[in-house]
Amino acid sequence: MNTLFPISILSSFVLTLLIIPPLRKVAIAISLVDKPNKRKVHVMPVPLVGGIAIFISTALSFGLVIPHNPEILHYKNIFFSSVILLIMGAIDDRFDLKASMKLVIQLVIAHYVFSLGIKLESLHGLFGVHEVDDQIQYILTIIIITGVINAYNLMDGIDGLAAGIALIAFVTFLIISILTNQKSIGLIFATNIGALLAFLRFNLSSKSKIFMGDAGSIMLGFILVVSSLYLLQNTSQLHNQSSLQVLAVLAVMLVPVFDALRVFRKRMKSGKSPFYADKTHLHHLLLGLGLKHRRATLHMIGIIITILIIGLISYKLGGITFSIISMVFIIFMVTSLLHFHNKLLKWKNAIKDSEIK
Repeated sequence: MNTLFPISILSSFVLTLLIIPPLRKVAIAISLVDKPNKRKVHVMPVPLVGGIAIFISTALSFGLVIPHNPEILHYKNIFFSSVILLIMGAIDDRFDLKASMKLVIQLVIAHYVFSLGIKLESLHGLFGVHEVDDQIQYILTIIIITGVINAYNLMDGIDGLAAGIALIAFVTFLIISILTNQKSIGLIFATNIGALLAFLRFNLSSKSKIFMGDAGSIMLGFILVVSSLYLLQNTSQLHNQSSLQVLAVLAVMLVPVFDALRVFRKRMKSGKSPFYADKTHLHHLLLGLGLKHRRATLHMIGIIITILIIGLISYKLGGITFSIISMVFIIFMVTSLLHFHNKLLKWKNAIKDSEIK
């Protein structure tokens, strides 16, 4: 089993490298591209095939390991659900679906996942709450699945960011799955790690650039949130260090979720739709510092890793509730400082313009 992890990573990595070049040509031919506009920095259409390439390569990698670990077929229903979301995202990339239609599809998928028994059964001692009743489980599960999918989708705003966040999450999940002897689901994480590494090779390229597209960000967001719920369910059955593993799962998902909630609240407060496109996300605030895309992405990844470390330390000091509060406080402070900096910069530029006039 242990040898299957490196095999899965390597096979999906190589397959993704091989699949992307022909997919780029197909995408250009059928106009499955991200076209430049005033909100975007690229000046040429960029193929939106990253998510499709990741899906194909991971599916083929699963085919290689199934004979050695048939238990991976246990997740086939989740696999088919991700296919539906991938197709929905690809159609959205090409034709721009209504936000309400996408939300309805996500809610149906979330309900289906709950019916499979994958759900939030406990708050694991957060604010003193452990088990919750069935109705609350259903409501929380639906909200968490649809919320994280959209939060992760909104993170796909600059080169390497969505893939970088997913990489941190999948590596964390892989470590947890190994420590808790959940090695079948660990293969899912391993194949995605390899595919994402290969995707970054093209996403960060200047000559053969591709984007993940909604197809990729929605699909990966779904896999991440369902994996989180699955790991939370299974780690809760363990008595040794289970809260620490729960914390690690929550920590890597916290920044995208917090940022999405912050932006949604701000948009609705100003009378706009929560899905209104603007430049108020955390990565936009980092770009406001004058950082290039790659540096902004590295800063975001650094923030997430720092939050994870702070969470683990504060957990040792005061438990899971203290840890979550500490992480949220740090994210709030970082966001507030960046937002204040951007305001100062606007005031400075406005004063300069008035002086010139």
